[in-house]
This record gives sequence, structure tokens and C-alpha cells, in this order.
Amino acid sequence: MNAALVSVIRLFLALYLFLNLSFRLAKFALAGYNSLLASFISCLSEVSVGIEGMSYEESAIYPVEPKHRVLSFADMALIWAGSAIAVNVWYSGSYLAPVGWVPGLLMIIAGSAVGSAIFAAAGVIGAEKGVPSMVSVRGSFGIRGSYLMSFLNYLTLIGWTAWMIYINASAADLICRMLFGVTGFPYWIIIGGAACTLLALFRAEGWKWFTRVSVTMLVLIALAMNVVVFSGAGLGALASAPSGGMPPSIAFDLALIIPLSWAPLAADYMRFGKSVRGSFAGAFLGQGAVNAWFFVTGLACAIAFGLSDPTVYVSEIGGAAFGIVALLAIWLGTITTTFLDIYSANMSLVNVFPKVKEWQGSLVTGIAGTAIAFIPWMDAFVSFLYVIGAVFVPMFAVVVADYFVVSKRNYDVGALYDPKGKYWYWRGLSAPAMAAWAAGTAFYFWVQSSLPEVGATMPAFAFTFILYLLLRIRKVVKAAGEE
Repeated sequence: MNAALVSVIRLFLALYLFLNLSFRLAKFALAGYNSLLASFISCLSEVSVGIEGMSYEESAIYPVEPKHRVLSFADMALIWAGSAIAVNVWYSGSYLAPVGWVPGLLMIIAGSAVGSAIFAAAGVIGAEKGVPSMVSVRGSFGIRGSYLMSFLNYLTLIGWTAWMIYINASAADLICRMLFGVTGFPYWIIIGGAACTLLALFRAEGWKWFTRVSVTMLVLIALAMNVVVFSGAGLGALASAPSGGMPPSIAFDLALIIPLSWAPLAADYMRFGKSVRGSFAGAFLGQGAVNAWFFVTGLACAIAFGLSDPTVYVSEIGGAAFGIVALLAIWLGTITTTFLDIYSANMSLVNVFPKVKEWQGSLVTGIAGTAIAFIPWMDAFVSFLYVIGAVFVPMFAVVVADYFVVSKRNYDVGALYDPKGKYWYWRGLSAPAMAAWAAGTAFYFWVQSSLPEVGATMPAFAFTFILYLLLRIRKVVKAAGEE
């Protein structure tokens, strides 16, 4: 009787603590939602706000001052290495098995290098001017043009946030079942979503210390997994595997697209770098080297063992204990990736609604991404995300062409926030940029459907880059004549 009474008391106490915590979290979230709604209503009648007298402390949309630029070359490399330590990179590497070991290795190195160079170049605008990614888009697309890109970016990033939280919960639930024999998938979605949202709220100083610990740990785990994989399959066996089932251009395209897909986020983090060179080099090496590394691991595992997931193989060889460690790498890797998605989605929101506080946007985005993770048709949703992601290849072809060739890295930062300034163009839109972007997107899908053996990413980027320069030929010639 006493034992039953104690159990009832414990049950009510746990219920009270749960309800109390839930109420506090709901109250906190509601405050952010109400502020966001009020900001949305107030922004309906305004396009932008001026930069005079404003700073990053007052709105995250404004340039970051030197005192907030706290990320060194190593910190930048760790942040972007964390973005590449993801299960989807392993899986992508396994898709290249038909091309063979040596051609696959060469295409992975080349694709990772080119994709990471374009990605890091897109972030140079943030490193030099201190502005977030979607504000950097204003220089080429116009202030209102950047709103459209912000909407597409937000939609994409909140989708990827949900998908990565789903993967995170799957790994955590499997670890829990292996260790304790119990399942709690919905609870792991909430825990993973809360952890990623909390990290997005930390700002650069917090990201610096988190990635120093977490990414270092992930690198060590991944190295141990590589030892297991490559000790089970010698290089001779890999090199002798049959090849020729996939055109090398497709392998190059697949290795290229993942680092390039981070271009819409690059400036959001590179603007916190201590130096432009350190930010570029850290982003290029962190993303490029780890992307290539994980692609190669996936490729080796697929060729040698016919498995798309290296964690399956190391679990079979190393036993349950090693399997748990491998799953831990997936769990932690999704967190180092997902908080970047949440913060950058928030910055897309702030670009359109500058009165939204940095923490409010991250909180609302994190809650929304966590809620979407419960949707049962997530696989179909991810297919949609890959389709919509195609629009960012031509978008950043325009951005890179405009900043480095047309404008000669000479954006007027104040005018990026001025609805009466030179980046207002025609009613807030740049016709050449919008035309080149639309044509580039159409060209991407045309190549994908008509020339599937070629790979659409680099052709679409090059086509859009050249087309935009032709549309802005007068300004390009004028800029060349002023040198």
C-alpha cells in the first residue's frame, strides 16, 4: 500500500513538473510569436529601414561590428566542417559506386573543391561588409528582390531543419533501444529540436566553443570509423572494383552540389570572422575537405561492402558498442548542421521583417521546424526540397558575378538598406538579375531532363553567370575602363 502511494505521489510530482515546464516554454514561445506578429503587421507599410545610427546590437540585419567578429580561421573551419559531417554526405558518396574507385576519388576531390570555392566566395560579401546572406543579395537583385529569395531560402531551410531533426531523433531512439530496450521517438524530436534551437540562440561566441568541442569529437569518431572501413577493404580491392556505370560528370556534379548548397548561408557566419582571408580559407577548407572525406568514406563502403551507410558496417564489425558510437556521430552531426539552418532561416526572416529580434526569429523557426518533423510524409517533402534547392544555384551565380565582376567588390553598404538608394533599381527589383536567375533555373531543369548524363549544377551556374554579365555588359565595360 505504501509503495503504491509513493508511486502515485511520484507520478503526480512528475506530471506537475512536466506541466510547469511546458507552461513556461509555451509562454516563452508565445511571447516570441506575438512579437513576430506585431513586427509583421508594422512592416506591411514599410520596405526597409535606414542604417544611420543602427548597429548589429539593435538588429541582426545590420553589419556586424569588429567587436563581434570573434571567429578565427580555425573556428570558421570547425563550423563548416560541422556542416559537412552529416549522414546525407555519406549516402551521397555511396551513390558514386558505379563510377569506380579512382574516377570517383578524382571527381569527389574536384567537385568538393569547386563547390566549396563558390560557396566561400558567396560568403566573402559578409566577411568584407559584415552583412548577412540575404542582405548581400540586395546588391544584385534589389531590396524587394531579396525578399523573394528570403522566402525561398526560409522555406528550404525550415524544411531541412525538420528533416535533420527527424534523422537526429531516429538515431537517438535507436541508441535508446539498443541500450535500454525502450523507444521514445516523439520525445527525441522535441529534445533534438530544443537543442538545435538553443544553439541557434547562442550567437557567434557560443558557436565558437560548441564547435571546438563537438566537431573535434566528431572528427575523432569519424576517423575511428574510417579505420574500421578501410581495414576491412584494402585499397587494392577498391581499385580493382568494376567501374564505368556512371559518367564522371555526374559524380562531379553530386560532389559539387552539397558544398554549393550552403552558399545561401555562407555570409551569415563568415561576417563574424576576424579577417576576410581567414573566413574564406576556413570556410573553403572546413567544408571542402570534410565533404570530400565523407564522400570518399561513403564511396569506399559502397564499393567494398555494398552498403550505403558506413554505420551499418562498423556495427557489424565492431559490435553494438561501436554501433552506438557511430549512431552518436549521426546524432551529434545533425545538431552541428541543423542549428546553422535555423539561424540562417531566421536571418531570411529578419531581412524582410527587420524589427524581429534575432532570438525571436530563431525561436519561432526552431519551434516550426520541430513541429514539421512530426509529419509522416517527410520523405516526399525532402524530394520537394531537392527540387526547390535548384533555384539557389543560378541565384548565387548572379550574386557572385555581380559582386566580383560587375561591382568589383565595392558595394555601398548604406545603400543596401535605403529604399531610395541605388539598390532599389526598378520598384525594388533588378530586371537583369531576375531575368538571368529565371533563365538559369529553367536551364538547370532543361539540362537535368534532356542531358541527364551531364549533371546540371555547374552548367547552370556557368550559364547564369555569363548571361548576367551579358545583361549588365555596359556596367561591366564601365567598371573595366575605370581600373
